[in-house]
Amino acid sequence: MGDALGVVALKHHLFSDFREDQIKKTIMARLQELNMTQPKYKLDTEFLTFLTNLIEYLVQKKDKVDKKKLAIDVMRDVFGATEEEQELLKRNIDYLHSNRVIKRVSYYKLFKTAIGEWLRKK
Repeated sequence: MGDALGVVALKHHLFSDFREDQIKKTIMARLQELNMTQPKYKLDTEFLTFLTNLIEYLVQKKDKVDKKKLAIDVMRDVFGATEEEQELLKRNIDYLHSNRVIKRVSYYKLFKTAIGEWLRKK
C-alpha cells in the first residue's frame, strides 16, 4: 500500500492541529525530562514564564497556532488546571506578554549554545 500520508499534504486547519499536537508532545516530553510535572509548579510564575518562552520558540508564524490556548492546554494536561486556575493563567500570560517578558531566543544565542554543546561532546 505504501505511505500515502507522505504524498497527501495537510492543509489549513488540519496542518495547524497537527503542528499544535506536535508542539504539545515536544513540550510534554521536555517537562518530563526536566522533572517539572510536580504540583508545586502549577501556579508558579517562573514556570509559566519558562513555558511561554518555550512555546514562543517552538511556534512559527506559518503554524497559525494560538499560543495562549496552547499554554493553557499544556497546563491543563500536565497539572489538571481547573477553570478558575485557567482564568488566572490567562491573566498571568497577558501580564507577561504586556511586560515583554515573553521573548524569542536570538539566533546568536542559539548558535552559541549549539557550538558549546558540540564542543563539549568532542
